[in-house]
Amino acid sequence: MKRTINSVKIATRLSNGVIPVMLAIIGFPLVVLVGFGLFAIYQSGFSLYFMGMLALSTVVAVIPVYWRKKEVNQAPIANLNDGLVKASTEWGVLDNQVWLELSERINQQLEQSSEWSDLKEHGLELITLTSKQYNKNSSDNELAFSAPELLMLTEEISRRYRHILKTHVPFVDKINLSTLKVLFDSGDKAKYAWNIYRAYRIFSPVGLIAEARGQLLSKAFGRVNQELQIKLKQALLQEVLAVAIDLYSGRFKTDDEIEQSQAAVKDQQRMAVILDPLRICLLGQVSAGKSSLINSLTNGMLAEVSKLPSTGGIEVHECRLEGIDTIHLVDLPGLDGDDKHEKLLLEQVTNSDLVIWVLKANQPARLLDTQFKNKLDEFYADSKNRSRKQPTIIGVLNQVDGLKPLGEWDPPYDLENVTSEKAENINNALVHNRELLKLDCLIPLSVGDDKEQYNLTALKSLIDQYFESAMQVQLNRRRIESGGKLNLADQAKCVYQTGKSLFKIVTR
Repeated sequence: MKRTINSVKIATRLSNGVIPVMLAIIGFPLVVLVGFGLFAIYQSGFSLYFMGMLALSTVVAVIPVYWRKKEVNQAPIANLNDGLVKASTEWGVLDNQVWLELSERINQQLEQSSEWSDLKEHGLELITLTSKQYNKNSSDNELAFSAPELLMLTEEISRRYRHILKTHVPFVDKINLSTLKVLFDSGDKAKYAWNIYRAYRIFSPVGLIAEARGQLLSKAFGRVNQELQIKLKQALLQEVLAVAIDLYSGRFKTDDEIEQSQAAVKDQQRMAVILDPLRICLLGQVSAGKSSLINSLTNGMLAEVSKLPSTGGIEVHECRLEGIDTIHLVDLPGLDGDDKHEKLLLEQVTNSDLVIWVLKANQPARLLDTQFKNKLDEFYADSKNRSRKQPTIIGVLNQVDGLKPLGEWDPPYDLENVTSEKAENINNALVHNRELLKLDCLIPLSVGDDKEQYNLTALKSLIDQYFESAMQVQLNRRRIESGGKLNLADQAKCVYQTGKSLFKIVTR
């Protein structure tokens, strides 16, 4: 309605008042024509025929509704994919498993009882079941949250459900509660009067047809109202479930409670620049070409390029890519089989937003890579880490110019329609490494200074493509890091303020 009013106002200004006048000239005669038509039908004695035509047109119109109703009745009460609430992109593997499992429980609850008054018990059951999923080893796992968290949980559910109502229920913000109360209080009286009128009018043929038409419409569209209510009830319970998952996974914090990540603090200690939100770790065996890749991405000689193996400490380099603000490239020590190094690498990779795994194309030995990939998979499979969102791993098959034949290098190469021995060897190397490491994606690359670069633009495009996902990974990690800490300074302030208030009360 508001959009219509605004459109009329704009049309009035643009046409100096001509368009609204023209609409009135066209619309007013139509209203008059309808009035005279109804009067003429009544005067001419065609009321019965008119009501018969209305009834017939109603039957034709509601046939698709009944057909749709038949399809809906064959489907579950509420399909998860058609629900108004979706799984969060910040969730990890365990969170999504809990969401799918307990969403099915929501369907069962609504099939057993779908009254609004029963939703409170359904919601409490969902919170309890969610708690048990995350605290299976704890005896006290039903109310494992504090009073402030309970208040925040209630507030968050209300905020989210308010948005759903305003989005999917027409005029919900225009109806006052006082109006609903009047309608509810006078509902029985109005219904009684309406029933008397219906009983009176069925004694005439016109009234009988009108009653039949009303019953047809009532049955056809009563189901529509019921389906809308089911979806709204499902949405309320799904919001309860979603907030409970955030609560028990440890990420249910407001923005002002999210602390700076541990990796960010360490990066700031290593370099005297402001930490950028996007943190990319470069991983690979010794001499895989990580430093040369960093030089190409940063367009400067920021990393030491050496033909000798180097397993020095962690170095952080600043880089800007088109479409993305400053990012930090974290050059990690090379994979060398040393347990101490692998422990450090695992810590850094699992605290990154995005990972670039550099593989030397003409190096067939992949034992160090596969061993570390297995440890990485085991880390995220551990029950303690299943709520952590895993960063996307972009695989880079580097130095493909070094594949046979060595004298040939004429990029770019069409790897879908192979026409040369070089392209065939690149393709074979990609297939082999994909099967071996099962990375999220893998592209060939060559960034040597003495030869034409190949696929660097494609790598930058992949970083841009996974930027949003990387931000979700970081937010997930920071929420989890903030969830399990007890801030002693904040607790001391709380004790001080409480004591101060009590002292005022005692000394009054």
